[in-house]
Amino acid sequence: MRNEGYVETSTRRRGAMAFLRRKQWWYFEGMDPERQLYSVFLAMLAIPSSYVSMTFIDFGNGTRTTEERFGKVVALPGDRVSVRAEGRWGRVVFEGSREDGWKVEAQTPSISCELTQKALADVHLNRIETRRLDYYVFQFINNRTSGRLEVEGRETPFDGYGYCEHNWGIQPRHSTANWLHFWSDNMAGVVLSCFYDAGVHHHYDYFWTDGKGFYLPSPSQFSFDAAEPMAPWTARSSALDLEVTPVYHHLTRMRIPPVIPYLDIDYHQLLVTVKGSAVIGGDLREIEAIGKYDYNRNLW
Repeated sequence: MRNEGYVETSTRRRGAMAFLRRKQWWYFEGMDPERQLYSVFLAMLAIPSSYVSMTFIDFGNGTRTTEERFGKVVALPGDRVSVRAEGRWGRVVFEGSREDGWKVEAQTPSISCELTQKALADVHLNRIETRRLDYYVFQFINNRTSGRLEVEGRETPFDGYGYCEHNWGIQPRHSTANWLHFWSDNMAGVVLSCFYDAGVHHHYDYFWTDGKGFYLPSPSQFSFDAAEPMAPWTARSSALDLEVTPVYHHLTRMRIPPVIPYLDIDYHQLLVTVKGSAVIGGDLREIEAIGKYDYNRNLW
């Protein structure tokens, strides 16, 4: 499908140092509710260094395994995903397309996997363009993930929900983001509210159900408190009323270099249950789902 492979981005008219904010990434996420497993794989092209990360969470037992590597990432242009990163530490490979499905393969000292994702929804494309920013969000919010994972020598099958995205363009250097997405057997949703640089607001509430995509009025208001990350909170708008209960939380703090950092990241990652309702297509729909919430404050 068009725009799945590497997309070249022009930095013209986005500022003298816009090339430093040019980023591109591919992201594959899976949730197995029955086995209480979660996985996410990311490959990013960026300056000063490209980056890959792999995270596996057994939220039934509260265990987490993560591998992160800075280094070369190779991504080919075209109508399919073709992304590879490898080194002495191992390798990560993303291959495929919306029509054929995607494969995620990884081999590192602690994580080995062969996973496939199949899209159950059409692509959702969103773009933000300002004087300094110009980037695209190209996402499939409702996929099916299956395959196998081996973590620290323990192998397990994986079968459940999935999500993937390809983002590219001239990104903000500074951001604060609320990003909630969730799945149930008949619905998937993304509720997004981000502030970039000097207050640029990027937001949407997008749902997939009954074989169609729907926008709801946005922005939604998030009551998440980073000082009490495991406390229940809400996400609400004129068409949305969600009660969110965390079941797992992890805070990542990254300062590179540590004294005067170019990268300065505070990233809360939560796995959550979601209950409530939404007005979709004029009808009030009940929601009971499982999902993921990110809250981050980044200089990147």
